[in-house]
Amino acid sequence: MKKTTILATGLAALAMGAQAQSTVQLAGLVDAYAGSVRMAGDAVSKSVVGSGGMTTSWWGMSGSEDLGGGLKANFALTSFLRADTGEVGRFGADSQFSRDANVGLSGAFGVVTLGRSKAPNFLPTIAFNPLGDSFTFSPLVLHADVALFNGTGWSSAVPSDTGWSNQITYTTPDMAGLKANVHYQFGEQAAATDKNNVGLNLMYFSGPVGLTAFWERDQVTNPVPAVLASGATRTVWMLGGSYDASVVKGFATYGKSTSDLAGVADKTTVSLGLSAPVGGGKVLAAWAQSKIDGGNTRDTATLGYDYNLSKRTDVYALLMNDKITNFASGTSWGLGVRHRF
Repeated sequence: MKKTTILATGLAALAMGAQAQSTVQLAGLVDAYAGSVRMAGDAVSKSVVGSGGMTTSWWGMSGSEDLGGGLKANFALTSFLRADTGEVGRFGADSQFSRDANVGLSGAFGVVTLGRSKAPNFLPTIAFNPLGDSFTFSPLVLHADVALFNGTGWSSAVPSDTGWSNQITYTTPDMAGLKANVHYQFGEQAAATDKNNVGLNLMYFSGPVGLTAFWERDQVTNPVPAVLASGATRTVWMLGGSYDASVVKGFATYGKSTSDLAGVADKTTVSLGLSAPVGGGKVLAAWAQSKIDGGNTRDTATLGYDYNLSKRTDVYALLMNDKITNFASGTSWGLGVRHRF
């Protein structure tokens, strides 16, 4: 009788485990480089050991639980870090889990996520340029997401970060290579309850062809939510495409940023790029140009090589030139290593 009870208890435990399997994964990426940085408008170059030459360093946890019937619960808690100093975040005011802090449900209907996660602009921007999510050397990413604080007055095309807090995101199932993400960020501002961010993106991949589009309307800042200056509303959109011909993969994007704030001119950005497998790595080349209506033009170009030491580790060498009308141009270079775990 005792043996039968123990066996029944064991079988019940196994059945419960089969019905509710949970996984938790610790993962991350560390990227550091040595080199020299001089952006357009900088007076002099600066020798550095920097973090995130090819990808912003990060670490964290994610996981899921099988709830049965095709339904899963998911979570992600991931944090950016600066590998050159050991500091948390991309910059001093960045929050602990500014990369991801969310929970949600997924199933045949798609994925619903609550919390801080990617903004509409992020995936289309990094997937449709050859340098991916390099916030140091990718011309398209620099023009879209990185402002210059050196007297040029150059602002990023996207005013509200690559991630949104206080957000509801819906991701569709894969529809013959097409996926869509719909984003809504609550403003949570007591004096401006009608302020929010909203947007969507489309990603399509089929064989050698890739296509994307995103649109977002921003009224709230990130990662710390606050109403944009003077209550301004900014609208940003971009179209992009790629084609992989095996010997070379080409990329192209075209987008525009507008504002309803008086005195803020529209900005148009175009980019071209290619990657080509050579040896055990890839040659990377990219160019982006942004034009402010009635104002300055910025051109940024990068050439480099990324070599794979293994599936998880690569080394890279990059050279970039950056110039803005009526300002001194700058040249940057970096030699780095990136490791995923």
